[in-house]
Amino acid sequence: MSLVISIRNKSALAPISDYDYVVRVGDGTKEGSREIAAGEIKGHKRADGWQILVQRVLDHSDGS
Repeated sequence: MSLVISIRNKSALAPISDYDYVVRVGDGTKEGSREIAAGEIKGHKRADGWQILVQRVLDHSDGS
């Protein structure tokens, strides 16, 4: 069983960027996994790092 978090920058790597994300659980492949959350993160300061971005995805996908 795998938990896969895909995060795509859609702001051409601007210093403050917006992202789309998809969270899936399953065998690690798109075909063998089920989407459990998806959404958008706006206004992430890239200098804050990827860990903060992932935390924002986790916070956002729990319904808050």
